[in-house]
Amino acid sequence: MMDFGVAKAVSEATGREQLTTAGVALGTPAYMAPEQAAADPHLDHRVDIYAVGVLAYELLTGRPPFVGLTPQEVLAAHVTQAPEPVERHRPALAPALSQVVMRCIAKRAADRWQTAEELLTQLEPLTTPSGGTTPTGTQPIPAPAARANWARAAAAVGILGVFGVGVLLWRGRSLNLVELGRRTQVTLDPGLELDPALSPDRRFIAYVAGRPGRTNLFVRQVDGGLPIRVVTDQGEQRFPTWSPDGERLLFASTRGIEIVPALGGVPRVLIAGVGAGADSRLRPGPIARDGRAFVFASSDSVFVKPLDGGEAHLVTAAWEPHSFAWSPDGRWIAYASGNSQYVAARYLGNFAPSSIWVVAAVGGAPIRVTGAQWLNVSPAWLPGGSLLYISNRDGGRDVYQVGLTRAGTPAGPPRRVTTGLNAHSISVSADGTRLAYSAFTETSNVWSILPSLTSAVSVSQAQPVTNGNQTIEAFDISRDGRWLVFDSNRNGVQQIYRVPLGGGEAQRLTNDSGGALWPRWSPDGREIAFQTFHGGRRQAYVASAEGEGAVQVSASADDERGPTWAPDGQRLLTLGNWPTQPRWHVFTRNASRAWSAGEQVLLVIGSDTVPPSVGDWSPDGRMLACGCGDQGLVTVPSAGGPARRLVPGSAVTTVAYPAWSTDGRLIYYITREAGVPVTVSVVPAGGGAPRVVVRFDDPTRPWHRYGLRVHGERVYFTLGDLQSDIWVAELEHGR
Repeated sequence: MMDFGVAKAVSEATGREQLTTAGVALGTPAYMAPEQAAADPHLDHRVDIYAVGVLAYELLTGRPPFVGLTPQEVLAAHVTQAPEPVERHRPALAPALSQVVMRCIAKRAADRWQTAEELLTQLEPLTTPSGGTTPTGTQPIPAPAARANWARAAAAVGILGVFGVGVLLWRGRSLNLVELGRRTQVTLDPGLELDPALSPDRRFIAYVAGRPGRTNLFVRQVDGGLPIRVVTDQGEQRFPTWSPDGERLLFASTRGIEIVPALGGVPRVLIAGVGAGADSRLRPGPIARDGRAFVFASSDSVFVKPLDGGEAHLVTAAWEPHSFAWSPDGRWIAYASGNSQYVAARYLGNFAPSSIWVVAAVGGAPIRVTGAQWLNVSPAWLPGGSLLYISNRDGGRDVYQVGLTRAGTPAGPPRRVTTGLNAHSISVSADGTRLAYSAFTETSNVWSILPSLTSAVSVSQAQPVTNGNQTIEAFDISRDGRWLVFDSNRNGVQQIYRVPLGGGEAQRLTNDSGGALWPRWSPDGREIAFQTFHGGRRQAYVASAEGEGAVQVSASADDERGPTWAPDGQRLLTLGNWPTQPRWHVFTRNASRAWSAGEQVLLVIGSDTVPPSVGDWSPDGRMLACGCGDQGLVTVPSAGGPARRLVPGSAVTTVAYPAWSTDGRLIYYITREAGVPVTVSVVPAGGGAPRVVVRFDDPTRPWHRYGLRVHGERVYFTLGDLQSDIWVAELEHGR
């Protein structure tokens, strides 16, 4: 058993000395795989499967499969000679066991069992009794021949047990930490290059590049060369994955889920979906290693669908599933649950917790792999059956590794592989020797502008309110105009800060391990509402303006985000369960300062119920405004009643983040239209023609995520800078 795991030692010796008698010190030649004997620099866990097979062969036959007078002759035999079948030396041995052993010692690594899990699956039936019993009419004392047969069977079972233990011990070793070796920067253009996917042969990489919401699909050689644009369509393309033969690419587009020849051609729609790009609820996953089916999600359901057509079958239901990975043996599908906005163009890099799960590809109950206290995304399988994934559990986004048992449960705690990588997503080559990742950075700060009463102004006229190397997602201004409150990652995890609006030193108000976001001042300026995370769900809290005495407002299984104060300071509006089953809830504080359960507010126009999004109270508290996405800008009485659509929306034009003017006469909002820069528009609260007041027409100053507030005559918003490049690193497997 001590000879298992010598692959790393042999690979380290290669290039420094000749593999002669020095090889004996590195590992016994009788147990070395052909690729070790040939000093192949690209060794992996399959050399240990070979060593397990050699050991089993020797235990079963009484001799090793290859012999020689010198170590060099033994090594040469591993490379050039075919071993005699086990049954030639043990004719009475079960053919199934012989076949298992002989496949372990196949010359080509690709012809062996590919993982310890696969090998254990073959061994388990051989250790299970057949269920036969001795007939009651027979004598209980066995004949000598029977005793001899039983003894041989017992010996075989014992050998099989040692064989199985060897596999289990190797399996434990195979979960050792991988390391990143030599790294190569594949792209370096300004802007975004995302969603790297390595081809099965490691030579090519597919990715998308462009502005958020307008990314295009490219393929290029890892080791150099010009990028090839795969699809000429101008619509958004995202999430490419390769077919196992490397001939085709599956990807998401504005038309749905499509497949196209890898080096360009006419794509074919596999699943149609309106607005099915990165921000839709239709999310594609990879093709299985056998090339027969692919995985995808629609809303909160995960499906597997035959690649050549046919009905999709439900695998499981999950909370915001995305970022799928199919295990090499085809048994498991890994995915991230929660924070689907992280991969969406409009909210790229969103700060929110998520968790990694696995589910049997044939369907069943999902199994949790990680907790939901931090961001956990982009799972990728290694050939040995362990998972790599991205997490910010220690601050920045780094790669972690976790081993899984045969039942899919974690075999131990995760271990960090990298430090300071800032990866957004990862991809592992089929042989587990290369890792591709997109190194992603973003900054955003608060800016303000004085809009014109007659025409739109350019964002180039905006002035900074905050500065620094940080990411601010949401903010608010106190009613008296003295204070700015915002969430920021300036100290790692997103927390709530306040600073005088005119400038000064920021004061940290929260210290939640899961982060705190979306701050809103109470009307009297004495309290701040915000959201934080518990069990992977957002919950609304209220604390003093100094950050003390935080009280949980919402306490249900629902996800509650975007808390917004009513003008009376005793009610909070939240958005529950977005984006799967969105609904508005209003929480009310009674005289004893206890918060009620949330009461639902419906947006009904005629016979249609409009799914809500983030809302805002009118200054008099009588109305609520909703930026309802493709349903437009909608208002509804806060006490209930018919809703009214002030601005229409569509699949290509969406409305978000309404903000009332101080006097309540106007409603400002964000408009996003496919292929057009974001704008701030305004419409009379009583109805009328909308007009654009701010154009984000400077590509160096794009609007960032959630920020829009109005105070006095000025409009405040966040501007961001998002950059990412594709890198490829060699993966070194520890022993």
